[in-house]
Amino acid sequence: MSPARDDSEAETGTVLSPDELDIEDSDSVVPLDEGRYVIGAGEKPSVPKEPALASTADETSEGSDSTDERPRIDSEDVRRWLEDDLDDVESRYGFHISAKSEDAVGHQRLFSDDVGTVFDGLLMWYAQQVDGSTPVEDVLGILLMESNVRVRYSPRCFRGVLETHDLSPDDSIADLFEAMRGANGLVFPPETDR
Repeated sequence: MSPARDDSEAETGTVLSPDELDIEDSDSVVPLDEGRYVIGAGEKPSVPKEPALASTADETSEGSDSTDERPRIDSEDVRRWLEDDLDDVESRYGFHISAKSEDAVGHQRLFSDDVGTVFDGLLMWYAQQVDGSTPVEDVLGILLMESNVRVRYSPRCFRGVLETHDLSPDDSIADLFEAMRGANGLVFPPETDR
């Protein structure tokens, strides 16, 4: 092997010769396999013996029959992971959900001690997945109208709707329909200043 270059050669940009690139004969180099070497700093490095390296390579190749060596994960593995993940949360309520809407898949998780906050978050997120260009309250209204789920509202809620539109029980149903038309529908629960 040729002697190493000095710093003045490196600074002038001298090109390495093929002999300078040949490191196999150096006492401070231990070959591992084709094109792989361990280079010591001034002395021969300590590396594991070749049989150990070969047996590790053999064990790895015997353990996989295909080029894809990643572990296979099925839906049961995902379900167990989600259960463990949710068990670790200290909040009383929460969800971890994935939803598909046409070609898009979205994921969301939310945790809180307030059941209403979690439910609101779930509904709002799902409505946004279904149609991101339509207001959430409109999407939810359409979904509930088209679903088989019936929703019961208390008379107090209806009274709030009347108050929102400056109506009272003495006003006619025609007045209520006119108010609904002017507001482009009814919002439940009504928005009140109270």
